[in-house]
Amino acid sequence: MSGGPELISADDERFSVKTLKDSLRDHRIQMVFQGMFSQDILTLIGLSLRRRPNSEILSRRLFALVIEMSQNIYHYSTRKVYSDKDKRYIGTGIIGLGEDDDYNLLVSGNYMDTSKTQALLDRSTYINTLDDVGLKKYYQEQRKKPRTDGMPGANLGLIDMRRKSGNLIGVHVMKIDEKDSFFVLTLKIRKD
Repeated sequence: MSGGPELISADDERFSVKTLKDSLRDHRIQMVFQGMFSQDILTLIGLSLRRRPNSEILSRRLFALVIEMSQNIYHYSTRKVYSDKDKRYIGTGIIGLGEDDDYNLLVSGNYMDTSKTQALLDRSTYINTLDDVGLKKYYQEQRKKPRTDGMPGANLGLIDMRRKSGNLIGVHVMKIDEKDSFFVLTLKIRKD
């Protein structure tokens, strides 16, 4: 084997970009990014969302939700890579944007510390039980609380995502082992 270009057949069992593209199309996935969520990547995602054929308000809302999801990955993913530009380790994960007839769907995933999964599930369940008035009150209560040592934010991300999406947040955690679990967050945003 020369190491140069090679012709492969359509039924080759190795990874196929065509199969990936066909699968994304069949599942109505318009955009997927996997890797380190830097400011540069978020800028490109924002440009892509602004060019989508929908309302400007919906594009801004989708971008705001992508920012929230990427901040969760940036701060909480247990899989990190070093960013020369930021001079620090940054979390890695995946974010995808798809649709069905009535909704835009945003999904993110990243590895997380298994010991923190139950608290995350409990918090998500609680947030999903609240109506709009309850969400606003809970948001205000959380803003007033002092920050927890070692935590980068004010614990407002899930509340913000629930409020901005206008729907329940979908949370799924797959335990990998005693140390790592894989966290999946799904948001539905009405198209109209």
